[in-house]
Amino acid sequence: MIMSVFRGPLTLWLCHFINAEKHLTEKLKENKYFPFQVQQPKVFVMEYYKDMIWKGALIFVLSLVICIFQCRSEQGTQNLAGFFVLGMLTGIWLVVSNIHKRRLIINHSRGFYQFYIKGILWQEGPLHQIYVRLVAQRDAHGTLFYSLIIKGYRLEALTLADLTDKCELIDALGRRMARNLNLNYFDYEDISTRHVIRHHPPEKEEEEEEMDYGDNMSV
Repeated sequence: MIMSVFRGPLTLWLCHFINAEKHLTEKLKENKYFPFQVQQPKVFVMEYYKDMIWKGALIFVLSLVICIFQCRSEQGTQNLAGFFVLGMLTGIWLVVSNIHKRRLIINHSRGFYQFYIKGILWQEGPLHQIYVRLVAQRDAHGTLFYSLIIKGYRLEALTLADLTDKCELIDALGRRMARNLNLNYFDYEDISTRHVIRHHPPEKEEEEEEMDYGDNMSV
């Protein structure tokens, strides 16, 4: 029942919970282009809502519940109540500011990606600017945990699997996704032999060297 709620534009929300890598594996079995859908050959489309919506709603609910208990408690103070009211306002702001649906299009036929918010084009760029990446972070004990994201220039980071210690598994899933979507893949280290580059930025045209100034110069 719960799983059926997190479908369509909400499906990425499950990537933040326990066994995110298992959820991602199952989704790739259902759809090799997950989290995208094939609109037409070589054109992938994904619609989603930001996870800040459920995070804002959670902050609002927790702040509201604690504020009620604080107000009813004999030891409660107005200062603490004001703090939790601020938490409620923050939660509402996070929900309202992120309520609009996002739409990401990867168009291999034309060689660019497009990112829309509320149906308005926010960013358009070449395919070398969008990629799948493995991200690592250490906890207080120095243990590495890994996340898998889709990111790009002026794009919001989309979490595909969050905080797992299964490096080899999550790396294999990331490479598989990048291959299926025909995107660049980057290892968690900035300098690495494990990067997979499928799209390169265009070489800079040295117009000044090729230009014949003689025909255009005047005294």
